[in-house]
Amino acid sequence: MLNHSRLRVGARSTLLLLSLVCLGVPGCGDEVPPDYAWQALQENLPGSLLSIWGTTARDVYAVGSDAMDGGGPLALHFDGTRWTRLDAGLRRGALWWVYGTAPDTVWMVGEGGAIVRHTPSTGASVRMPAPGTETLFGVWGTSDRDVWAVGGNLNAGASDRVGVIWHFDGTSWSNVTLPAEVTARVVLYKVWGNGTNDVWACGANGTTLHYDGTSWSLVAVPTEARGPLFTVHGRGATRYAVGGNASGIVLENDGSGWRQGQIADAPRLNGVYVPPTGSPLAVGAQGSLYMRRGSAWQEVARAPRTDQEFHAVWVDPGGAVWGVGGSIQQSPMTQGMVWRFGQRIATTPLVTPPAVTACPPRAGNAGVICTVAGTGVAGYNGDGRQARETELYWPMDVEFLRDGTPIVIDWNNHMLRRLNLADNTLRTIVGTPLPGDGPDDQGDLREPGADGLTVAMNHPTDMLLDGEGRLLIVAWHNHKIRRWDPATGRVFVPIGRGPGQSGDGGPAAMALLKQPSKAVRDRAGNVYVLDQGNGRVRRVGADGMMTLVAGMMGGRAFAGDGGPALAARFNWQGGENPEPEGGLALDPQERYLYITDTGNQRIRRIELASGMIETVIGDGMAGFGGDNGPGAMARLNSPNDIEFGPDGQLYIADTNNHRVRAWDPATGQIRTVVGTGTRGFSGDRGPASEAQLWRPYGIAFDADGNLWITDTYNNRLRRVWR
Repeated sequence: MLNHSRLRVGARSTLLLLSLVCLGVPGCGDEVPPDYAWQALQENLPGSLLSIWGTTARDVYAVGSDAMDGGGPLALHFDGTRWTRLDAGLRRGALWWVYGTAPDTVWMVGEGGAIVRHTPSTGASVRMPAPGTETLFGVWGTSDRDVWAVGGNLNAGASDRVGVIWHFDGTSWSNVTLPAEVTARVVLYKVWGNGTNDVWACGANGTTLHYDGTSWSLVAVPTEARGPLFTVHGRGATRYAVGGNASGIVLENDGSGWRQGQIADAPRLNGVYVPPTGSPLAVGAQGSLYMRRGSAWQEVARAPRTDQEFHAVWVDPGGAVWGVGGSIQQSPMTQGMVWRFGQRIATTPLVTPPAVTACPPRAGNAGVICTVAGTGVAGYNGDGRQARETELYWPMDVEFLRDGTPIVIDWNNHMLRRLNLADNTLRTIVGTPLPGDGPDDQGDLREPGADGLTVAMNHPTDMLLDGEGRLLIVAWHNHKIRRWDPATGRVFVPIGRGPGQSGDGGPAAMALLKQPSKAVRDRAGNVYVLDQGNGRVRRVGADGMMTLVAGMMGGRAFAGDGGPALAARFNWQGGENPEPEGGLALDPQERYLYITDTGNQRIRRIELASGMIETVIGDGMAGFGGDNGPGAMARLNSPNDIEFGPDGQLYIADTNNHRVRAWDPATGQIRTVVGTGTRGFSGDRGPASEAQLWRPYGIAFDADGNLWITDTYNNRLRRVWR
């Protein structure tokens, strides 16, 4: 039975239940209804659902926010049994409304002025040219030659006009002038009409507009009912508008002007729908459903098991009520849901065709970014899954074995995981479910080492290959560098025996390091180690002996440019629980050792022949600036990993600018190559320069020159085609 008054069905609500059931059932009267109840058709989708519309119960469309999986906004179709995700042809952003104007024409509108025309018979979705880039929140029309869309620019400046009305005449979309009385700050949210000469729009600040077939005019609402109006709908000469902030607003109009509807203690109301027969319905926060009975609106039911918000409601020709929503008041909008009140129907999980989210092939897609691994959810859900169905927890670095196999550091899961390119699955090669420091018997301190799956680690941060193709692992919180042999799967510790500062001039195996974060190896076999906690750079020679290359004791500071690197001071976080910082890279000629001085917001380099140090990138101030200008005048924000690319340029993970940037040693110029600078996740299957990153820490190039990025706080491994 229904869930009335939040928890229990009361006798007072029985007539409401009967009325709701009889919405579209001729002759239903007061007979006992069949087993009608709420049914969750979809729950916990990656994006919220914002609109629902259909022709029958076997032909239903729902659209919503960005699913954050590279496939763009959610666009779903239900055929009576199966839910299928459609390819709307958009890479990012939300679709806010869906409506069909003909048997073979379905319109979807949303962010960035997106107007998508979907043709069900062919399955094609085409984005149409639009007169602007404002977000569209509503669409409605009488035919394929008479379609209206409304919206506005939520990020407009104080002097900019916000609200827009666009019209499609069968050939093109055009902007329509708003009435002069409408202030510049009004966003329009929905549009609906009774015909070509009776169209209504609603929006912010209690705004309602009417189109009489010739022009739009402002229609006043009661002063006490002013507030945002999110949806307008009606039937015949009667129309309703709903909205509100903390409390719900209902307005009614039967041709004699708007009046406030009678409704008590309603939360914010987002959607309203008037079926061809039966009573009007409204939905809103907390999964609530209201119905107009007599002269008042009364709560009918709340969908069980959800505190999420309904955003839209629709009634199918059989009388079943469909509601969609999710976590709409958060960013990003998630936990999409479809609930249905009616007789239970068969349904299946959402099917996403591979083409909707698949990474495009390399050919013809230079500069395109795509997720290779990770769901975007921080966690651990085991081995052997498809890479994009595998949870990572702050991936930190990626490296490639000699055969091209990618290895990713799953930092907060304390593991190294291998991407099998043959079947696209991820499996752990080093690490255990719990952090630690080696196997219980410390077998990794003795040759030939211990099985990698028995070797616990504590936040490894970097990887590199040695001369024999084995993987050196910078085990940050273990204060060691481990070595994994792909031929045997065994792990041995060749460098470091624990936390401290000692060992220069002696064997590296017995040296003490403190939170080493990065390492790089030259062609002669020397390994340079960024000893973060000690504020130094040290070198392990091919003979296994440790020497100091740069940095002097004394804490975090900036000093030494223009002089010997041994007298330089760096600024990396210290203490017992800092963030990993820094980066090391050798130029292709191995003339310079480049060092990321993270806290000093600089990239510095040591001329190895002379031992002299200088700054080449960064003005020392945290921020963003300097693109397409001299690197020395650029502004960085907590830069970390650095790598030379196949083009000879130095690539920088500019972590807190949420970008990857490139510096050309020949010209000294710096530019952004990946990221908009706004933290978040978007852009998969599109140009890397238009994608969003969130605190990327690691970068690397594979043998084909493709750029791989550990998009750390997005919990993803991403790739940019060369």
